Amino acid sequence: MVTVELNNVKLEIPESWSDIKLSRYEKLYMQKPETKLDLVHFVADVCNIDANVLLESPAQVFNALAEIVDFVFDSELPPANAIKVGDTEYFVSFADKLTLGEWVDAENVIGSDSECKLSELLAILCRPIGEKYNPDLLGERTEMFKNLTCDKALPLISFFLSKKREYEAILNHYSTVMAQAARFLKDTKTFAINGGGIKRLPIWQRIRYTYLIRSLEKQLAKCSDFSSIK
Repeated sequence: MVTVELNNVKLEIPESWSDIKLSRYEKLYMQKPETKLDLVHFVADVCNIDANVLLESPAQVFNALAEIVDFVFDSELPPANAIKVGDTEYFVSFADKLTLGEWVDAENVIGSDSECKLSELLAILCRPIGEKYNPDLLGERTEMFKNLTCDKALPLISFFLSKKREYEAILNHYSTVMAQAARFLKDTKTFAINGGGIKRLPIWQRIRYTYLIRSLEKQLAKCSDFSSIK
């Protein structure tokens, strides 16, 4: 923290993520400053002071405070899938190992109006290795994560974001490959229907060709529905 005096009042201003708890971050990250006034209110919230105090102060005061809290505009820290709280280490559960109960509770949190979604999600998805999911611990764990400083909590959030981007990249690549495969199948079937020398082949080769086309269509249909391609 940095001590700043404003109007004869000493203020403790955060200068790094280690000075801000996750519970406070959850209120800040929902704000998306677009105008200068929005930015004044945002900086005031970060500094935990009344925005009107800043508006009534010289511009240099705002500029100085904004420079101190500039770190808040870079909230994606290097990802980490584990964190140590006290003597206990907590690990992130991977999506392919989640129980149905975890999925349901996580979906409920995401769709809720809760102001502490990040803490609640971490309470669901992070726990000591070997521990089974226990909904009865959610209240206690949520409070624990809310009280974590952001230098410890945000790497876990960054881990989820990095995994989300990885899954999206895989999905986009998969969609591209499937679209190309569908086009290949359609073009090949059109080629066969229109001839292109196929009808001049011996009957056994035409039968073999037809078999191969149908086999290819079945293989592609395992990943996506190409049965409608004519």
